[in-house]
Amino acid sequence: MKVDFIIVGQGLAGTLLANELFRQNKTVMVFDDPVRPKASSVAAGLINPVVFRRMTKSWLVDEAFPQMESAYMQLGELLHRQLYFPGQMLKVVREDLVDLWKNKTFANHLESYLNADPDFNLENKYFTKAFSFCCVNKSGRVDIQSLIHSFSAFLQEQNSLRKIEFDYQKLTLETDGVTYGDLRAEKIIFCEGSSASENPFFKKLSFKHSKGELLELKISGLNLDKIVSDEVFVMPIGNDRYKVGATYSWDKLNWETTHSARGELLSKLGKIISINPEIVNQKAGIRPTMHDRKPVIGLLPDNPQIGIFNGLGSKGVLLSPYFAQQFAQYLSGKTGYIHPGANIIRYFRRK
Repeated sequence: MKVDFIIVGQGLAGTLLANELFRQNKTVMVFDDPVRPKASSVAAGLINPVVFRRMTKSWLVDEAFPQMESAYMQLGELLHRQLYFPGQMLKVVREDLVDLWKNKTFANHLESYLNADPDFNLENKYFTKAFSFCCVNKSGRVDIQSLIHSFSAFLQEQNSLRKIEFDYQKLTLETDGVTYGDLRAEKIIFCEGSSASENPFFKKLSFKHSKGELLELKISGLNLDKIVSDEVFVMPIGNDRYKVGATYSWDKLNWETTHSARGELLSKLGKIISINPEIVNQKAGIRPTMHDRKPVIGLLPDNPQIGIFNGLGSKGVLLSPYFAQQFAQYLSGKTGYIHPGANIIRYFRRK
């Protein structure tokens, strides 16, 4: 069986790349191991165009945001469900930082994303005190789990999905492509998330993954219709349910939930609201991240039959559609450009 591309992994990156290749009239076969965990099954799907610690725009947000909206809306139409929920985020700003927020909004050209003037009260009796809230206008969430599940069903309808483990030892490289069992393809693209650090083809890449945990809570009566962000984010997902996250750690990179992370999240939540939540679920995942916190995209210089689309980290919801489109056009021969900040070639330059 011949296809244009083999894609290994159907998390967010693999899903979006496969979709963009279909839109380029290319054929794909996606391998997705049903046993191997993926960060996309845990991720909250939060959209945040701003880096609050530095009060700057997220990297490439001006270019990426329009493509993000377009891609998730197109996928919603394709899969017949709402996946993209645009909205506002209210950032808690302490009184002594209000002037700094205003100044940084203008100095760093954030006016299209932020309101410079804060609201001094949110009319909700369960907030512990009268905070100042500054509004992020271009925020919201993507239902990543629904996207992946629905796109998996779509791939199965196209006979383009094999839900089995991929065995690197069975891959044969040829001068003009690759073969894997009964499959022959022009190229193979690995979209394996944190598992990419175990891939024998990418030993020269510098991965630096991080573990994150979040809670799904039921908070009856809170009645939030906007995301609230302080030391944690509180994201309404309907029916009195909220996602609260997230933690960061760089040691003990496993998929196990911990009591310490639960305590940390509940403690930080308790600084915002005075109502006791009911814990519905707790999840842990490993964010795929590179040493420089930039994605890694492209083909191996010595083996251009092999490519990677990975390292999107905590900004994956925002950046993945932009880079998926760019990489699909590159693979289809419509452009020779991959953004230099994300291009895999940075790991192969002579120092």
